[in-house]
Amino acid sequence: MSPATALVHETADALRETFRAHGLDVPDLSAEQDSISLGDITVATADRLARLLGAPEPQVERNLEEWPETRQVMRRLGAAFRVTTGGGFLDLYFHPDCVRCDRDAVVALGPIKLPDAQRLLSALPKGPQEP
Repeated sequence: MSPATALVHETADALRETFRAHGLDVPDLSAEQDSISLGDITVATADRLARLLGAPEPQVERNLEEWPETRQVMRRLGAAFRVTTGGGFLDLYFHPDCVRCDRDAVVALGPIKLPDAQRLLSALPKGPQEP
């Protein structure tokens, strides 16, 4: 394994552990050649991650499963990621719940380059925090 590939895997492992320490379920996180794939997460997890990255909390009661609320969560997460990584891009896509295929709603997070993943890791608080 090349040193660059090893660093991608080490960063993915560190992100996985940090997410777990904060109670964030990111089950599809995996290392790729020069990036880290974050995979699908619930809307609630996306909201929690946005807050951990410093996004302001909405002031209204909301149902995160509703499309307008999910769009707001995605905007907050994308903006917080850009600030955290110094301009990095996080590709976000919403998959609503599907009765026919019996799947819950998820936010699909695209892969991120290693430097952005390292900045993300550095920006996350080091210990668990209250939800």
